Amino acid sequence: MITQEIIPYPVVPYKKLFPSSIDAFLELFEGILDSESMEYGMNLEFVIDNRIDNPKVSPVLRLAKSHEAKFITQICKEVYQHTYPYKELMDEKTIQDMIRSPEHHFILFLVEDQVVGCFRCALDFSQKKGYMGGFMLKSPYHGTIDVVKAIIGSYVWMWNTFKDEILVWYCENRTAHAASQYITAVCGIHTIALFPNKDVFYNEIESDVMGITYQKHVLPRLRRSKHPCLIENVIDCYLYADRLYNLGNFNLVSCDLKVDTRKIQDLQKRVVISCTRDTHDYQHIRFSIEANNASFTFLHTPHIQNCEKITYHVSSNEELFVFMEYFRDYMKEHQVRYSEIFVSAYKPHFQKILIEFGFKARGYVPCWKYHNKHHCFEDHILFNYYEGELRNIDLLPEGLQLFEIIGLNKIESEGLNLREIY
Repeated sequence: MITQEIIPYPVVPYKKLFPSSIDAFLELFEGILDSESMEYGMNLEFVIDNRIDNPKVSPVLRLAKSHEAKFITQICKEVYQHTYPYKELMDEKTIQDMIRSPEHHFILFLVEDQVVGCFRCALDFSQKKGYMGGFMLKSPYHGTIDVVKAIIGSYVWMWNTFKDEILVWYCENRTAHAASQYITAVCGIHTIALFPNKDVFYNEIESDVMGITYQKHVLPRLRRSKHPCLIENVIDCYLYADRLYNLGNFNLVSCDLKVDTRKIQDLQKRVVISCTRDTHDYQHIRFSIEANNASFTFLHTPHIQNCEKITYHVSSNEELFVFMEYFRDYMKEHQVRYSEIFVSAYKPHFQKILIEFGFKARGYVPCWKYHNKHHCFEDHILFNYYEGELRNIDLLPEGLQLFEIIGLNKIESEGLNLREIY
């Protein structure tokens, strides 16, 4: 007599993973995972059909409360041996403040009521954009916790809870190993840009990749209708993104960078530089011009020698050119080895200025910035600058393709047994 084992939990088909949109992902787990249960504990009571006999433990997921900030800082210090580059995640008071704010949420992973890991999201409601990151798991639980299901549960809560307010989600994954890239790919996140030598983990310089996913109506309905205006140097990045998202036509612009020398000389005399330093040794730098509304701001993290979160407001090529002159000098003076800046896909002269100052296009990001006035998203191009040799880069095929397209040093993927991750 043949007996058939009945699986006690819903079975999710592996072939339906790697969904095309946030909506498709949420539909896959509708009726399986309850987002409202995250407040007191979400049980991951499902199995994926190609791993029915998976022996790994499914943690319970629960939102962190402010008094539990100590667990997050302890995990961060333990996992990264006190070397984590973003010091705020090792500061209990800062984590408490983040948990109390509506822009930050931390999810705890629990096994038998013990906190064994965490994950977080940061929300920018004005830009309708959310960041996912900070995945950490205590060392004794590596290889025993089902991290794929833990991340799936986290995303279900994030994407469903804020589906009316956050339309675009992105993350940054380390390239020292491809495991985190695979976990996010399972949920439909595509590698869209590269950050060579951006970070420092365990006192070693590392690169990152940027992943992104959208609600299904964002690209066809909310993306700016005007064709992007691109210079030749960014075409390869565009074509890579076009293969992922069928972006359509663009205008190729051959622009010689012409600037008014007298205007530049006048602006140079009127630049004002201000700097404030916060409790975690971040330096917030602002360039401005006297009697002018133009500005250029960025975040400098001295202990890892990088500059990011650059924003600029200019009304002419000359203003951006002068700011980039000062920024170049700042990087030299402070031995900055990595910096990044997003430039509008509709501003070819600005793109050209970045190229002139040694920055390279390393990703074309559709619908990156939201314009509340026009109720639409605009595409942007990630430009960055880095120094040093690229090492320890392990990429999934998608990331490897982008790596080769944009002309970084040729490498070969070390290969990854995806079943080992799961």
